[in-house]
Amino acid sequence: MHPYAKSSTAAGSPDIQRLFNVYYDSMFLSRQPSAGSEMMQMDQAAGEGKIRRMATASGMEIVESDFCMRKDSRIQMQSSAAMAELSFCMQGSGEVEVAEHKKHELLQDSCSLQLIRDFSASFGYEGGKDFRSVAIGIPVALFDYYVGGFEKKDNLSFAALLRSKSFRMFRKPVDSVTTRLLHELINCPYTHGMRELFVESRALELIYRYLEIFLLELDGSRRQSSQLSRTEQGKIGEAKQLLLHRMESPPSLLELARLVGLNDYKLKVGFKEMYGKSVYAYLRDRRMEKAWELMSYSGMNVSQAAGMVGYANFSHFAAAFHKQFGFNPSELSSGKISKP
Repeated sequence: MHPYAKSSTAAGSPDIQRLFNVYYDSMFLSRQPSAGSEMMQMDQAAGEGKIRRMATASGMEIVESDFCMRKDSRIQMQSSAAMAELSFCMQGSGEVEVAEHKKHELLQDSCSLQLIRDFSASFGYEGGKDFRSVAIGIPVALFDYYVGGFEKKDNLSFAALLRSKSFRMFRKPVDSVTTRLLHELINCPYTHGMRELFVESRALELIYRYLEIFLLELDGSRRQSSQLSRTEQGKIGEAKQLLLHRMESPPSLLELARLVGLNDYKLKVGFKEMYGKSVYAYLRDRRMEKAWELMSYSGMNVSQAAGMVGYANFSHFAAAFHKQFGFNPSELSSGKISKP
């Protein structure tokens, strides 16, 4: 047991409980308070959906949200509490406006690390649009304990990262590994104590991945500086968008380079530097994630989804899907695998 856990209880961290309770109380939810976990239904006058929360023995709060507001809504909250929150926007979008009047978008298929203390904020959700997310609230003491393993840890503590601010956000797109972990967390096959153990293990894996991603970027001694100019970075970003818009029939590497005004070598090397994968490995991942979305939320069968993401050969599509997610697309389409 690590030092922080010795002072924690199954009821979670008081600071985190206060922060989330303020948010829950503003969300028009029917609540049944519980020390361990709680399922909350949205009032029908406000919208449809539910929020499920679980407090862990280490003091974390793990929250699964799946709702749709009937009209454009703003949720106001204010608290003197502090925490770090790792959140994943899986469907829909929104925004958070903090006291300094700075707006931060909540973007689909993105992960954000938010550091929060003594703040007021307004969360905005669009009416008639489904919103799905997973949030992991991390107590400040536990966050500092985790980052203690990094070099230059004094520069990466909660206080050092936040400095004099009340809010700070880091954001990255999610990858296929994250998609798999979120799917497993949401579709946990266990109940009671085994469920808590399983869900917390997936949450810890997500925390490990994204603390390393976000915080190592701040540690100049642990990474090489980019060799790309701002102009080149912008062109590589354009290339990524072109790939996503032409997912069904993507351009070749040479054509893509020509379209954005780079040579193919610079595009190939620069794309991997910015997104961590080759151009077509990145495209394959996005195709599989889009296919999952089409089968889960648009009612498409496997063949239709394969065609929509540019696969004419069913066997090639099924093999790529299985490689990325660990099961066959037919299992998702038929309902053998629970849809997130």
